[in-house]
Formats: sequence, structure tokens, C-alpha cells
Amino acid sequence: MDRLDAIFSPESVAVVGASSTPGKVGHDIFENILKGGFKGTLYPVNPKARSVLSVRCYKSMMDIPDPIDLAMIILPPRIALKTVDDCIEKGVKGIVIVSAGFKEVGAEGARIEDEIADKCRKAGIRLIGPNCLGVINPSDNVRLNASFSARMPQKGNISFISQSGALCTAVLDFAADRGFGFSKFVSIGNKADVDELDLLRYYHKDPETKVIMIY
Repeated sequence: MDRLDAIFSPESVAVVGASSTPGKVGHDIFENILKGGFKGTLYPVNPKARSVLSVRCYKSMMDIPDPIDLAMIILPPRIALKTVDDCIEKGVKGIVIVSAGFKEVGAEGARIEDEIADKCRKAGIRLIGPNCLGVINPSDNVRLNASFSARMPQKGNISFISQSGALCTAVLDFAADRGFGFSKFVSIGNKADVDELDLLRYYHKDPETKVIMIY
């Protein structure tokens, strides 16, 4: 089993920084996973909310009673760093950090990003991001839309890699209007850990991928 499976085909997802306020990234990503028909179990994590979209909220990763494959982190850098420690203690297998404010903004952000990447490497956790759009797998047995895009693409045999999140949304809209689908879709942002080469190797072994597109 590939360690990236926890990111592309998780059986459980925690959205850390899930928000009950529509329009906030932590709300929209949680809603997209929920409405996309995710086949696994979904947990919102927010110490200040009782529930998000009627789903019971947990105060922290450590309060979730079940094992977690994938943690989606939508938090500012310093809090994200502490959350990564919780993820390691919890035994999380994959992390996607959507939030910005890391090496793309300056030295302090870069320092925190390097520290997060180092912690994940030592713990054997694969990390996508930070500063990325998220990850999508429309396969019937996964149905994961852990991204900003409200439109879950159709299932297809194209796997897509982009550094740019804005381009991803444009491509998803373009594909939806023309009716072609994807196998896997990911925006890699700052590439603190997982980069194009990791994904090329992963897609190459993926029986559901026939075409790989990279921007």
C-alpha cells in the first residue's frame, strides 16, 4: 500500500478548522466533502463550534474516538504546527494543509513550514501543501472532494497535478461544462513534502489513471 493512499483514498477525514460560517474556507471545504458524498467518515474539528452542517464537532484531534487517515488543516501557521503534533500523536497517515501564510509570505512562515515538513517526515506522514486547493478523487468507492471547488468532477481516467489553485478551479469548471472526468486531482501549493515526482510515481502505478496532466 502506498502512503499517498491515505490522502487520495482515505476511510476517515478530519477537517481541522471546520467552520459553521458559510463563505469561510473551513466551512466550504467541509461542505464540499459532505455534499460530494464521501464514502468514509467525516469529522469536523473546531473548539468553538458544537456542530458544522449538523455534524457533531470535536474540540481537538485527540477527542475523536476513531482512527483518522487524512487530516485537512485549515488554520494559521502557528496553530497548524501544533495541530500537526496532535496528528502525529493520533497516528494520522496523511495531511493536507490548505491554509496560506507559510513560505510564500516570508521567513517566519518558511520556518514554520520547514518545521512541519520535518515533523511529518520523521513520523512517516505524507503532506500536501501548504497553501493549496486540496485533493479530489471522484471514484465511486471514495467520492472525496476535499477542495475549494464546489463541483465534484465526473469520474474519468485523467489525473491532474497543479501548483496553482486558481488554475485548478478553472480546469474543473472547463471539464464540468464539457463533460469529461478525472481519476485524481490535486493542487500541491508550496510542496513542503509531496511534489510532482512523488505524484508521477503514484499516478503511474494507479490502474484508474491513463493520462497524467501537469501544470
